[in-house]
Amino acid sequence: MAKLAKVFKLSFAELFILIEAWFVFFKWDLLISFTRYTNWRNNIAVFPDSSDFNCSTAEAKTTVPEQVKLIIKLSEITGRAHIRKMNCLRRCLSQQQMLSKRGFTTRMHIGVSIDDEKLKAHAWLTFHGEVINDSNDVTNRYSELKAANQHTILNTLK
Repeated sequence: MAKLAKVFKLSFAELFILIEAWFVFFKWDLLISFTRYTNWRNNIAVFPDSSDFNCSTAEAKTTVPEQVKLIIKLSEITGRAHIRKMNCLRRCLSQQQMLSKRGFTTRMHIGVSIDDEKLKAHAWLTFHGEVINDSNDVTNRYSELKAANQHTILNTLK
């Protein structure tokens, strides 16, 4: 009941973002789960032109707009409460789409780590070099994959 009470405290704009996030998550989940990667790969931007990301980390911390932070925060809440499990790839693709729609260019990173002899993969977003949808130490926990062909990475992560 407390969660429902929090929803009624949201502004109309925040409620709209929550609803939009739910549908965008659902769209990406369906695309990833039930279609071939080749059908949706052109809708994503894993590695945009690096010239968009030339500012330093100290500079980036002061430039992340409040709207970006709000969209990430509300979409993370939506992802945790969704009827389907939203992993990091689905979260990144959904958040990237929502931010791009509002004119914010983000970069999706994909990294791997080995834990107890198991290979783990993880995705996160940055905005002008600052991690926006994960903790800042994600780059210490995962080694970012760099590929000549950006779609090779995603093709293996479905």
